[in-house]
This record gives sequence, structure tokens and C-alpha cells, in this order.
Amino acid sequence: MVRTLRNAVVAGEVAHAYLFSGERGIGKTSIARILARAVNCLSPEGGEPCNACKNCTTILANRSLDILEIDGASNRGIDHIRRLREEVAFAPTDLRTKVYIIDEVHMLTNEAFNALLKTLEEPPRHVVFIFATTEPHKVPRTIVSRCQAFDFRKIPEEKIVSHLAEIAKEERVAIAPDALALMACRANGGMRDAIVMLEQAISYAGGEITIEPLLDMLGLVGREVNEKFLHAIEDGNRKAVLTTIDSLVERGKDLEIFLADLVGTVRDRLSQGSETERRDIRLCRGLLDIKQDLFRSLDRRILLEIGLLSLMNDLGEKPSAPLGPPPAIPQEEELPVEEKEGLFSSVVPEKSKIKPPVDRPVDHGNEGEFSHKWQAMLRAIEQERIAIGAFLAEATPRLSGNRVTIVFHPEHSFHKESLEKSANLQYLAGMVHRHLGDKIYVEIRLDDGVVRAPSPRESLREKANLVCQVFDGTIVKEE
Repeated sequence: MVRTLRNAVVAGEVAHAYLFSGERGIGKTSIARILARAVNCLSPEGGEPCNACKNCTTILANRSLDILEIDGASNRGIDHIRRLREEVAFAPTDLRTKVYIIDEVHMLTNEAFNALLKTLEEPPRHVVFIFATTEPHKVPRTIVSRCQAFDFRKIPEEKIVSHLAEIAKEERVAIAPDALALMACRANGGMRDAIVMLEQAISYAGGEITIEPLLDMLGLVGREVNEKFLHAIEDGNRKAVLTTIDSLVERGKDLEIFLADLVGTVRDRLSQGSETERRDIRLCRGLLDIKQDLFRSLDRRILLEIGLLSLMNDLGEKPSAPLGPPPAIPQEEELPVEEKEGLFSSVVPEKSKIKPPVDRPVDHGNEGEFSHKWQAMLRAIEQERIAIGAFLAEATPRLSGNRVTIVFHPEHSFHKESLEKSANLQYLAGMVHRHLGDKIYVEIRLDDGVVRAPSPRESLREKANLVCQVFDGTIVKEE
């Protein structure tokens, strides 16, 4: 991408429109500014601006009227683009080329894009447009087709470490190598985020930055803690797992970030060719499942504890020993057919009484008691939140262990999405705790196998149809 832009500047064949896309903080706007200087530089060097000529110094000092940076989020209407179209027709004031840099261009309205399209089709020779966006899929194809599009990649961690070290040296701040590596990793390929993190660390730790204060600032724990926690899960050490979670909560650590770091640690194991690959895959998959449910939970600590204990049980399961051949039945003398039939008829019922043991959920009372409590909760909800009560009336509740699963038919996906809104879910969890128990938590999902419950309107229509059948009538009007 850089080579393409340099060659275009050297050859004097700069395109009239560019589209820079990529994640935040990886240099889209910075490259756009450099390109704006390069196309106006009086003595470019290999396609790069000299940053010393009159035009370059004017642009660097933000004194040029021909370099315009526009925020697409706050100037997204058609009136702003119409004004831009009028300004484009005028020749540059003090530079050779007018450059319009529109950041977050995907925020423009459809009307604004349509107004801009005509200008991109027949642009003046003295104008270059540079669009930057983090969501290129939201830019209309008619716009993209008239631009040279470049997809920016994440910045490698080693380059982020090198740049942060240079900044720290200029600021006369001592920083440990492991602290630099941690900031580069947490930046996730974004240089801007890394620089902001360094500025915050300088303010937090002073003139010397080590790994311990950096972990406290970011709300993280060290890799050693992650490894010990994973070993505790693998060894089935429930006390160590629960004690570590208690410590994290008391110290104000973000449990979701902690869980993400655990997943990253297991992923590193797998990438290095772990001898326990099968177990690590099961462990990573279990941690990802817990992480997926964590952001929707009102009590993250309980969900994390229960999820990890369940995962430890799954990891601790061993395949059952293969069954041997059935014992030999002693040979007896031949019996008449009638006696054989009598023998078999008496033996089969006895065999049918033998049932394999099954894992049963934690007992919260029999099914009738749960149904009674559920109906009482529904009546209370209908008195306070009639909409939530109407949604729940079309659901199938299931109790298993410490979890109440509210199951909807896929046709009722709107009900599920409505209940999962933060305010509704918080209210529902409170009602469940009040009526079913403090240690019960809620899960809402769709299931093709569940019987679709009829809506109140459908039930009323069925009753009306029955009345019509009995009295040979017809429905003349529906309210």
C-alpha cells in the first residue's frame, strides 16, 4: 500500500479518490495527512514529503486553507456535502492540490453519498478526496467503485514496542521490557491505543514503569496467576479456583478480561504443540462458552464460579470401562414351548425393572411445586410488567440444577430479544430470585423442539371457532 502511494506521487499519477479502511488507531488519518503533504510538496524525496519546503511547513502548521479534514459523524447531512461540492469548484488558495480528508465516511447519510457521487464521477483536476472508515461495508458500492481502496492491517507488536521505547526515551521515562510487551499486546495492533496507554502509565507510575503497577492500572493479573489458575482447573482444585475468584473480585479486577486472558494462555499452549491438546481444546471451548454468557449475566461472579465448577466436572470425567461379554447362561434341559413362553413372560418384566443410573440435577422440589411457583411468579409479573408477563406466557420454563431456562420457539425470537434487554433481564432475574430462590440464575434461548405456545389472541380465536362450530355461526368482526 505504501509502495503504491509512493509510486503514484513519483509518477504524478495520484488518483482523485482513495478509501482507507481498517480498525481504529492503525494510521489511516496519519497516512492521509502524509499523502496530502506529498502531493503538494515542492521537492518530494522518493514519493515522501520533505517536510521542509514552504508547502509542507504550512500544512504541518495547519495554516493551509486547501487541506480540509471533515468529521463524517458530525457533518453527515446532505447540506454539508452540497456546501463541499460548491467549494470543490474553486481553485486552491496557496497549494497545488486541494485535499479533502473525510474521517468515518460511513456515517454519511444515503442522501449525502448520492450528492457526493456526482463529484466523484467528474472531479476537478486540482482535488483529491481521501476517505477513512472503520466499517467499509457500510460505504455504498457506487462510492467504493470510484476510489482506490486500501485495507490497513494491524501494526505488528514488535513495531509498537520499538515506537513506544522511542517515545519513553524522549520523555526520559524508564520502562521495563515486559511492560512494553504487555502494552503492545493489549493495544491489539493499534498504535494510538498503545500511545494512550503509555501516557496513562507515565501518569500512574511516574518516571519508572514496571509490570506490577501496569497490571494494576489495566485491571489485569500476571501470566503466572493465569497459569496457576489453569492448573487448579485441570487438577480439580475447587478451593483454589474459588479463592482466586474471591481475590479478583476484592481487588476490583474485570472478570471478563481475566477470562479472555485465560483463553489467550490456552491458545498459546495449543500454538506451541501441547502434549495435552485434546484436553486443552475442551478447556478452551469451555472457557469461551462461559465468556459468551458472562456479558449477559447480572451476577458475573456466580456465573463464573458455576461455569468453572461445571467445566471442572466435565474435564474430570473419564470414559467408562468397556463392558465385558455377558455371563454365560447355564444350559438346562429343553422345555416345552408352553413352559418357554411362561418363562420368558416372567423374566422380561424383571429385566425391565433394571434401569441405568442417570445424573440428576440439584433437587429444588418436584415438578408440580416448580410449576406452582412459576405460575405465581407470572401472576406477580403481570401485575407489575404486563408486557414481560405476556412474553413469558408463551415460553416453556425448565429447571435444571441452579438454572432456569426460558425456552421459546424460533417464531418467538422477538420475545427472547425483548427479555434480554438489560432492564427487562434485571427485573426478571430479581423476580426469579424472589420466587424461586436466591441461587437461581436465568438463561433464555430458542429451541426448535419446543412446542409453540399459542398467543392470547390465537387462543381466543380458537374458542370463538368452537362456539361457531357448535351454533353454526360465523365471525363477522375481529377487534
